[in-house]
This record gives sequence, structure tokens and C-alpha cells, in this order.
Amino acid sequence: MLGALVITMASSVLPYLHMEMPLQVWFWGTVFPGVLASIGCKVWFNAARRNEALRLSHEELAHMARVAERERIGRDLHDLLGHTLSVIALKSELAGKLVDRDIRAAAEEMREVERISRKALMEVRRAVTGMRTPGMLAEMANIKMAMTAALVEFDYDAEPLVLSQEIEGVLGFVVREGATNVIRHAHARRCRLLIKRNGDQVRLEMEDDGRGGVVETGNGLRGLRERIESVGGDLEIVSPLGGGTRLVAHLPADYEPNGEPQPRVSLKLVSSR
Repeated sequence: MLGALVITMASSVLPYLHMEMPLQVWFWGTVFPGVLASIGCKVWFNAARRNEALRLSHEELAHMARVAERERIGRDLHDLLGHTLSVIALKSELAGKLVDRDIRAAAEEMREVERISRKALMEVRRAVTGMRTPGMLAEMANIKMAMTAALVEFDYDAEPLVLSQEIEGVLGFVVREGATNVIRHAHARRCRLLIKRNGDQVRLEMEDDGRGGVVETGNGLRGLRERIESVGGDLEIVSPLGGGTRLVAHLPADYEPNGEPQPRVSLKLVSSR
């Protein structure tokens, strides 16, 4: 920026010397616009560099997340199906040997094979449902990288929790939408996240020191409220103009739609402090 200013000043001196224009006309007509243009170029360059760093960090993180997800899926499928398929193979072989000697015993073995197969199918469906959402650990990794690239100081503190898989997914959605609002709209320098259990509820609080004035109908917050209320939770948004934004969500820790037990998730986030 200093070099650009020097060039601007040097190039503006020549018209002043040759044309003998008044000093004020020279300054306000030549120097001042040149200085403003130099400052504008510097601001644009810094913004472009920050956006590029943010894009690269997102791409790198997305690649790392895909690799980690593939490894996790491989481990889960091996743990889930390895033993089950071995048992099915052994029982099917035994049934084949018994079919000529004891048809009732062979039929019993095949009924056992059917029962084990149906149980394995149910477990696979549950596992696939869990694979469709990235989970809080992946969301926190994404948010930490994005906040750093956006030059926002991000502090968080979370108690160890055991939640239903559905509630973990909603928590991840809340954190992702809140962080998106901070990065894109808040012009904040600091953001704080707190997650803790309060009785039979989970409390999530996200606060920034940005410009505030958030309108709920925009920035994805309306959809966020609908998502939270769909699982029996509630959302509070406090955003005075110039006073930052504070988002507080309460969610049921033990969410069981239609009284059906849900898979449980152990959530252990390491505090940033």
C-alpha cells in the first residue's frame, strides 16, 4: 500500500508543476482520488486473499472429511457385518448337512439364519442413517477452520454428553447455521459457543460481538427454528443493533419419536480453553 501511495503522489506532481494549478485543486482533484483508489485496491486485495484462504481451507477440510468418512464406514461395516456373516455361513452349512438326516433341525437352523439376517439388516439401516449426517465432531472441525480463515476468534466449551442420534444431528445443524451467520453477516471478531446439559435438556448458546440486528426471516434462521421445534426444542435469538448476536437453543436430550428407542451417541468435545 505504501508503494502505491508513493507512485500516486509522484505521478500527480507532474501535472501540478507543468500546469501550475492551485494547490487545493491539485490536492482534491488529483492526490485525494489517487489515495482513495490505492486504499480501495488494498482493501479489495485483502478481501480477495481472505476469501481465497477460506475457499482453500474448506476444500482441504472437505477432502480430509471424505477420507475420514470412508475409513469410518469401512470400520463400521467390518465390525457390524463381519461376525454376523460368519455366523450365517456356519449355520447355513450346518443346515445343509442336516437336511438329509434331521429335517426339523435343518429347518430350525434356517429359521435362525433368517432371524440373524433380519437383525443385521436393521443394524445396517441404523448405521446408514448415522452415516448421512456428519455429526458434531465433523461440524466443529469445519467451523473451527472456517472461523480461523475468517479471522474470528472462536472459543467453545462443551460437557461430555450422551444424546440420541437425532438430537446430535440437530445440534450440528444449529452450530453450522449459527457459524455461517457469524462469518457471512456479523462482522464479528470473537465468537463463543457453550453446550451443556440442564436437567432433561441440552442447552446450546452461541454469542458473537458483531454488528447485531439479525432478522430471523433471513440468514437461514427461520429454517433453523423450524428444525429445532420439530424435535420439541425452542430457540431464542437476541440481536440488538450494534450489540452482537446471542443464540440460545434448548433441545430434549432423550428424544424418542413415537416412543421408539433411538441410537445413542457419546459426544465428547475438547474445550478450546
